[in-house]
Amino acid sequence: MKLIDWIAILGALAWSPHLIGLLKSWILKSKVRIITQKSVEIGFTTFGPILNIRLAFAVENKDIVVSDIKIRLKHDSGEERLLEWQGITQYLGTMKMPDASEMPYEKEHSVLAVKLNQKDIEERFVRFQEANFLSSQREYVKKATKKMEYLKAEGKYEGEAFLREQEMTDLYSFNKHAFPWKQGRYTVSIEMQSPEKFKVIDNVREFDLTPVDIERLEKNKEQLEIDYKRIVVGLSEEGDKVNWQWCNPVLVKT
Repeated sequence: MKLIDWIAILGALAWSPHLIGLLKSWILKSKVRIITQKSVEIGFTTFGPILNIRLAFAVENKDIVVSDIKIRLKHDSGEERLLEWQGITQYLGTMKMPDASEMPYEKEHSVLAVKLNQKDIEERFVRFQEANFLSSQREYVKKATKKMEYLKAEGKYEGEAFLREQEMTDLYSFNKHAFPWKQGRYTVSIEMQSPEKFKVIDNVREFDLTPVDIERLEKNKEQLEIDYKRIVVGLSEEGDKVNWQWCNPVLVKT
């Protein structure tokens, strides 16, 4: 074998680790394991059905950019709902306060995308709302806003009276009839999207809502008009204070 051949072989061997790394990165998909807190926060407000949950992501093989996270809820009656992320908060640590106490230090992130890496287990507090509700509610809000603008243009607008207009009554009614929570078991499927190929592990949980939970959550219907009053004219009386009720059912792995 000639010297030039040996040089070519040595050169190829020198590149082998790099080529193997590139090939491995191309072949291996990212693997994202979902870790959840022990409970989930369930609510119902003027924003409709709400599900808040603290998630952690353990990434294997290679880093990944997540472009969307959704929660698919399936009740044991067969009814399904899809909730989309509306806000993400990242826990960064704690800060020492002057009185020696500690306060969590968190950062609010855009919901456009989240980068997850292999080095750290990324923890996020994610707020989910039902997209269909928000889309339908927007039409009622538009009608109420249009009526408000008309009254202002005519010099006839008065905050308290506006809250009794038909457009606002329709908005209250829509919100109240959109209450979705039922007694029974819910299956929670955490769905993620990315421009890259990846695999999600441990992304299914279950929780139960009891009759007591439903009774507590239904009390929020009584708060809807008070909250709209807060939005339109503000609250001045202590009896008008908005007091949302929340439930924290325990999450169980399936």
